Amino acid sequence: MRRALVLVIDGWGAGFLGCYGNSWLDTPAFDQWACQSVLFEQCLSECPDALTLYPHLLDGSHPLGQNAPDGPVSVLADADIPIHLLSDDPRLAQLRETTGLTSVETLPEVVDMAAESAEATNLARFASVLLAWLEEPAREEVIWAHARGMQGPWDAPYNFRESFADEDDPAPPDLVHPPFERENREFDSDHVLGMTQAYAGQITVLDMLLGELLATIEELPIDEQPLVVLTSTGGYPLGLHGQIGREEDTPLRLYSDTLHVPLLIRQPGAKEGLTRLQGLATLGDILPTIVHAFGLSKNRQDDLDLLHVQLDEARDCVLSGLGEQRCFRTKHWSLRYHLPDQETPLDEVELDQIVTELFVKPDDRWEINNIADRCKNIAELGLRTAISIEQAYRSEEPSPNIPEELLTPVE
Repeated sequence: MRRALVLVIDGWGAGFLGCYGNSWLDTPAFDQWACQSVLFEQCLSECPDALTLYPHLLDGSHPLGQNAPDGPVSVLADADIPIHLLSDDPRLAQLRETTGLTSVETLPEVVDMAAESAEATNLARFASVLLAWLEEPAREEVIWAHARGMQGPWDAPYNFRESFADEDDPAPPDLVHPPFERENREFDSDHVLGMTQAYAGQITVLDMLLGELLATIEELPIDEQPLVVLTSTGGYPLGLHGQIGREEDTPLRLYSDTLHVPLLIRQPGAKEGLTRLQGLATLGDILPTIVHAFGLSKNRQDDLDLLHVQLDEARDCVLSGLGEQRCFRTKHWSLRYHLPDQETPLDEVELDQIVTELFVKPDDRWEINNIADRCKNIAELGLRTAISIEQAYRSEEPSPNIPEELLTPVE
């Protein structure tokens, strides 16, 4: 293995891709990536905020716990393999001071305005830098490329979103700045439709650019092709659960539309392509997998190499969090709740005062049917278990075993 590329598209949810079950939005290039990659059906973001997430991803810790000194970045550094962050998000420049990254480069900001062609979009500008990198002589390094994606300007040509509108549909919105709206009731269906069409226009641009990226990689000799990881820090709500979009200063409601993200790993020569894996993967698994691909040893036994592990056997739960919000996921259940605040010690939290939402997985894909009142024992047991897991993260102790009831499907 000579080099690796991790391409992270913010706001890119798994629900808008054909290879993840979407039947109305064509994503031919991404489907071709899936044919040449190992695809993980259930990858969950531990935290959809990049600034909170990245320091922990890089040192191998959980975003709800303490930072760790001996994570995957330190393993790469000890082997003299640099890891460079490239982003069009100026906020990420502060990672220069807070992480062990070799370098952090942020692209100049651009004005939010509609583009006349796909080639003139902000995503295309970002992709051009990656295409130029692929043309350079291959050397041992990791490029972590973070694009604002759907959190950046929705600058696809207007006809892209128009192509998703039927004759009787209202005209799609002409907004360019990514929208954010919060309601405690259902949004108007035509309004949601327009936002979805605008979002789909951005996905279409992204798919075109991914097609160029893949074509360039295929032309390289196999020993010069990078290991490529495609993923996202979190999806983009489009009307479900009373929210459209994400805003930095407003708490994001953690449901599957924000936590379930695509994850594909293309190996040089498309090795093991057309492989689809079940089990719960996380973004924190990416760098340990790259470390192993470079032939290096992992520092910690609990690090998972996604290309050489039985996920169903290796992981039985994922806990995600942002602010006071939490989502606890097992193979068969998804539990959502709020902590009262971030200051109260977890052993002092009154669990009977916490309201939970419980959803059956994988059947309830969009987490619409809350059955917490009908399965009170599962909701209560899941809450106690999730709190115990977070306590373990905070105190840097081993996580507790998961009760068998949470690992059993609903009857």
